[in-house]
Amino acid sequence: MKNWLIIQASKAKKLASEKVLTLTLTKLNQLLMQTAVDTMGTSAGPKHVFEGGMSLGHEFMMELSAQLEGDFERIPAYGEAAWIMFAGRTPTKQSYEKVEVEGETVYIYTLQDDDSPFCRSISFPMKFCWFPAGAYQGAAQTWSALTMNGDYHVICRETKCKAVGDDCCELTLLVLRKELPLEFVKTHWPHFFVDSDSGFVDY
Repeated sequence: MKNWLIIQASKAKKLASEKVLTLTLTKLNQLLMQTAVDTMGTSAGPKHVFEGGMSLGHEFMMELSAQLEGDFERIPAYGEAAWIMFAGRTPTKQSYEKVEVEGETVYIYTLQDDDSPFCRSISFPMKFCWFPAGAYQGAAQTWSALTMNGDYHVICRETKCKAVGDDCCELTLLVLRKELPLEFVKTHWPHFFVDSDSGFVDY
């Protein structure tokens, strides 16, 4: 699956240079975020952008349904290939771990990019990359629905952002049993809800 996605990403890069692709991403995300915040405010605006990302992620994974594998160990491969395809560059760093919290297994995937095109050269009073965070949540939840009967819920946040002065943009994605309430995430990852109250979504 990863090889197939990498091939598709390579084809996409042949149609437009990385410079043009990333410049377009920066400008489009800037326009999207600024318009949403200006018209809806600093709470509803980013949430609207996040939900738009979830919709795109869901639709993208539906197109790939025949290629997907229900294997947690594939999460980093899917995450990397998606970033290459849509951001036009390889993530600076990735990590993946399985942790035990109150006897429950939680899978944690983290992606970092120290030059993310979604907020390149942008300063903003709040995290800026809501769209890709939403896309990763929508895509991963769709993967769960298609390969694991929706037995797992997914939640994703941008946990670092260069637009607010961090050293990189970082997406953190959690995968946990769907029987666990959102309060479980709020208790153990409270920073996920500082800027957003968005929770789980089912497809």
